[in-house]
Amino acid sequence: MDAGPTPRPSQRLLLEINRAPDGRLEGQLRVHHTDRWRPFSGVLELLKALEETLDGIDNAAPAQAKEGTES
Repeated sequence: MDAGPTPRPSQRLLLEINRAPDGRLEGQLRVHHTDRWRPFSGVLELLKALEETLDGIDNAAPAQAKEGTES
């Protein structure tokens, strides 16, 4: 049998969404343990912000794991 991918630890994201008077979604998001909010305006910008935020988490995780394993 083929094993499924190894699950990654979950990350908590904080997301604030408002609807502008013209109906557009806008707001900001961040990883729960950072101070940097990433603003967005529109659904496509929200998706881009999510993708870039999660890519940043994935890219940072291996570096942190390698720190403690080197001898």
